[in-house]
Amino acid sequence: MTTTTIELDLFQENIKHLSTNEFGNFIAITSGNRVIISGTETPLELGVDILMARIINEEKILIILDRPNTIENALIIDYTGKPFVKFNIGTSINDIKINGKKIIVSYFDEGVLQGDKPDCDALAVFNLKGEQVFGFNSGNLQDQLIDCYCVANWGNGKIIFNGYGNFSLQELDVNTFNLVSYEIPSVCIGAQSVSTKADNIVFHSTYKDKTSFLVWNLHSGEISQISSDFKNVLSTENGCFYQVYKKSFTIINPLEF
Repeated sequence: MTTTTIELDLFQENIKHLSTNEFGNFIAITSGNRVIISGTETPLELGVDILMARIINEEKILIILDRPNTIENALIIDYTGKPFVKFNIGTSINDIKINGKKIIVSYFDEGVLQGDKPDCDALAVFNLKGEQVFGFNSGNLQDQLIDCYCVANWGNGKIIFNGYGNFSLQELDVNTFNLVSYEIPSVCIGAQSVSTKADNIVFHSTYKDKTSFLVWNLHSGEISQISSDFKNVLSTENGCFYQVYKKSFTIINPLEF
């Protein structure tokens, strides 16, 4: 396992939210609601309370507003702050992944059980116009999720996810919306974070083990355990994870030795 820690120069501010890829390219929201993006010199100051953010591509950024009573609480903007789209992305957000021109959002159980779209779908897919184009629970009335625990990109155009209520691993093509289910090994059930690399699906923080990384090779069916002291890690791409601190974050690669 290898780790890389990246320090942010924040002076009197702390990190409120951060997402990164496996290379350390990040977007961070500070306690002062500034948007800091790696490789840029000037932070964005949008004058609004921000909950989280994601880099969509070289031109666009997704901003989630910290306004639970506002229906249209998501913005797609450019790197200067110019808005393109405003839409409802839900309020009980667990995680967000970007896959090509699709935005994938997973939701906690309080949003699912509340019954309002898009949260009630447990996992929703949006296009870059802010339109919801897929909802898992809406299309699977007999096989629903109460809480979508974790989601990861599975190569170009596909994602995997699972959660409570339906413990199968779901593979979704985000272009055709074709679904394939796999039976998860019992030791991997309940994982709160997941990443993928080639045929390997890497789980972390399962019901039975809160710190180890469990590597399940979907092709061979083999499972291996990589011990660690990390708790509550977040997932990024290519089998990597990360942990956020007050003024820094650490990228964790359990598959690299």
